[in-house]
Amino acid sequence: MGDQEDLKLLALLVHRGALDRPAAEKLLKEGQATRRKPLELAVANGLFTSERLDFLRRVEGEDVPEVPGFDIVGVAGRGGMAIVLRARDRKAGRDVAIKVLRREFDGDAKAKSAFLREAKLLIGLRHENVVAGEKVGTVHGRLIFLQEFVDGRSLQELLKDGTEFDEDAALYIVLQVARALRYLAQNGVVHRDVKPANVLITARNEVKLIDLGFASSVGDGAQSGGGAPGSATVATDAAAPTTVGTVAYISPEQARGQGDLDVRSDIYSLGATLYQLVVGELPFSGQDNQEILAAQILASLSSEVLKSRKISPHMHYFIEKMMAKEREVRYQTPEELIADIEEQIRGKKTLEFRPEGRDSELLKKPFGAPSAQPRPKVPFARRKRRDER
Repeated sequence: MGDQEDLKLLALLVHRGALDRPAAEKLLKEGQATRRKPLELAVANGLFTSERLDFLRRVEGEDVPEVPGFDIVGVAGRGGMAIVLRARDRKAGRDVAIKVLRREFDGDAKAKSAFLREAKLLIGLRHENVVAGEKVGTVHGRLIFLQEFVDGRSLQELLKDGTEFDEDAALYIVLQVARALRYLAQNGVVHRDVKPANVLITARNEVKLIDLGFASSVGDGAQSGGGAPGSATVATDAAAPTTVGTVAYISPEQARGQGDLDVRSDIYSLGATLYQLVVGELPFSGQDNQEILAAQILASLSSEVLKSRKISPHMHYFIEKMMAKEREVRYQTPEELIADIEEQIRGKKTLEFRPEGRDSELLKKPFGAPSAQPRPKVPFARRKRRDER
């Protein structure tokens, strides 16, 4: 660990109460006098064992427990309410994800309820496009949740890095998420926070929908969940006191705070995700959440933007139908969306590639399906965005 990283960790330990400020200041002065790293001096002075310091470095100073039977590899992600660790199961010899509720929420009954509810939902679900939950419990009084570890990156991370997605790649991803939504709907679950940050893609092009922190049962008017970790969300609003979700992606009925949400709301959010993948920007923006919420309810998609990006007529149709303001006009079920996407893939493959009887195989795992050989780390990257040229 370099000097700057060492100092950053020292500051984090003070901020999180693992080290008091006078002790840290003393370490800094001694370090300057001896030209040694403050945290090395902390070990020499008996403030930490070397093993404890190594652990704190792996978890980047987070206040999380050591979990018996698991070696913590590092931090896989952070959210507003929880941190996700990558850990090695010593007995099984495999990596898992361990979500830990942040200590500041230990006394928050609503946060704990949402954490447990997400865990119980995921533990009861099994689908190749939905991250699997394994078990939930407490360690040293802290709530933890063991999940399948997905060795991949979120679409949000890829977009932020400047990755562009051609229409084939975008349709492949949306098709997999639609299959996840179909499975959730069959089990009476509405995700309510579909967005690029909650879609992971691996180097083998496997697509996983994650984070059921906002999920609710179909027809459940009560707003379940207290805020999904990592979401830029609206949880309480004067005009729409039951609005939850991420404002840039939520459906008009979700923006209005309606309690009778169903899978059509998730289809709208998936449409907003598809828009961002192929256009490279969000469908609606504003100065604050209120402006974006208003746009979700009232504003129409810009046909000029879609035309300027040379979006194909088929893609234009998918986006418009998925993001229709009236949910009765949208795709009514994931099955309808899946059928249309597969028909588009079938027509394109037959017209351009003529796979000679291999249509069924291509439709099952189209465009970059998992194979025996690992694929590139950024599977659908092509040129940088226009504003980076």
